[in-house]
Amino acid sequence: MSGSLNIRRILTVVMSILLGVVVYYFYLPALNLRSLEGLYFIWFIITLILVITFPNIPTNNSILIRIVAIVGGFLLILLLAVVSGPLIQTSAYQSLIDIEEGDFKNEVASNNIDEIAVVDVATAQRLGDRTIASLKNSSWYDVDDEYNLILYKGKQYRISPLTYGGFFKYLSASSSGIPGYVLVDAITQEATLVQTEKPIYYSPSASFFNKLSRHLRIQYPFYVLGKSFFEIDEDGNPYWVTSVKNPKVGFCGGFTEDSFIITDATTGESQEVSTDELPSWIDHAFDLAYLMKLVNYNYEYIHGYFNFSKTDVNQTTYESRDENFDGYNTTISSDGIVFYSGVTPANASNSITGFVFANPRTGKVKFYPATGANESSAQTAAQGLVQDLKYTATFPIIVNIDGNPTYFMTLKDQSGLIQRYAFSNVENYSITVQAFTLEEALDSYRKEMGGSTASESDTNEVSSTTGQITNIYTAEIDGYTYFYFTLASDNNLYMSSIENSNRQVLLQVGTNVTIKFTPSSESGVCLVQEISF
Repeated sequence: MSGSLNIRRILTVVMSILLGVVVYYFYLPALNLRSLEGLYFIWFIITLILVITFPNIPTNNSILIRIVAIVGGFLLILLLAVVSGPLIQTSAYQSLIDIEEGDFKNEVASNNIDEIAVVDVATAQRLGDRTIASLKNSSWYDVDDEYNLILYKGKQYRISPLTYGGFFKYLSASSSGIPGYVLVDAITQEATLVQTEKPIYYSPSASFFNKLSRHLRIQYPFYVLGKSFFEIDEDGNPYWVTSVKNPKVGFCGGFTEDSFIITDATTGESQEVSTDELPSWIDHAFDLAYLMKLVNYNYEYIHGYFNFSKTDVNQTTYESRDENFDGYNTTISSDGIVFYSGVTPANASNSITGFVFANPRTGKVKFYPATGANESSAQTAAQGLVQDLKYTATFPIIVNIDGNPTYFMTLKDQSGLIQRYAFSNVENYSITVQAFTLEEALDSYRKEMGGSTASESDTNEVSSTTGQITNIYTAEIDGYTYFYFTLASDNNLYMSSIENSNRQVLLQVGTNVTIKFTPSSESGVCLVQEISF
């Protein structure tokens, strides 16, 4: 009898271990006593052993000891979470990040026309999805929806890796791997499928031991890992950059990202580096959600945890977002790629006190004071200019136009195509303009602001010419009349809005005109600023 009891005991222990291995395989907790996920996993394993091991000892003392051990373990973990949380450690959480105050006019470079990224994530998704049609076995793959903004060879791109289309497609494609990634030029909207020299074998969309999170867990079983970003070096080789989190408050609270694991997406080789050791080609290391959480701790706990009147409390628009309001975007600053979010008073969400730039490479956050309307108000103002056309405005990005903090948006039709460009002044969102081209929108904005226009700025030097019209055409674009004509004196195509002069309806072949113009982003096409004849 004792022999069979021992066998049952051994079998139940083996079953507990096997069940624990299965849970570990899928859950992948860090085996770290200073992380809640690690503590709960260890508690779960102990609970399994206590519940299903030695079932044939029905003594009251044995049952009571097991219940006390299980409940006591859970309560101990809960206590550690509470004493390490913001309720007890409010001041420590409030000081987890230092937010510097910056000077927008002097620290954020003024944007030129050819530096404004017009491609948002949704546009990049629409453009990028079309690139894999020509790929062999394209049905095996999808394109990830993230499309982070990066600087690559001096240009702005949105990048997204290809992913496996599902578990069964992974089984078909795993031997050949993922063939590459998609680059979308953030200025020209050109989307390109880049096929890497060697396939990508390690990916979040892979299964078994090629799944990135499982691969990293095997290499670093005790690390608490954060978000993984897809990056490419200057030669276009693919890598994953994953943050490592360490507790800074109490026993298991206040995690900060202090180092990063760079993983070769082809070979799976990994190395850990500090923030200062990050290669120059990495644009995204710190997670946006992590940075914004620290910023909101800093704002929310300025006067302690119990501040029911919300005195001096601010919040980011990232924190107050809903499903129709992203609350952030990426843009270019003098420090490179930055996440941007407005900062609003806790009780006045339609206005901002300024905005924060969070650098995903350095983890540094700067606050720029600027009173005015928040992003959703600017979107509403821009959409109001084209309400008859039912265009929708993208979430704004902040740009520096002649020292003025300015919201920039694109206006899209119901198909998601960019139809107009809009600028809105942060401090006075009644100054909101839109136009068919980026150049025209910027020119109109500068006129409204009472400053130099695009045609008068150094970035688009005004030119003048006189000549005889050889060809002329008219077009109606979103309710506006445009005149397109060529001159005998050169090979340019000139585009002139009816707003330049109502007398343009009299233009015909053979008319001599004198015009002032600037070049557009399209080669050989010039925008007429003034016309006389």
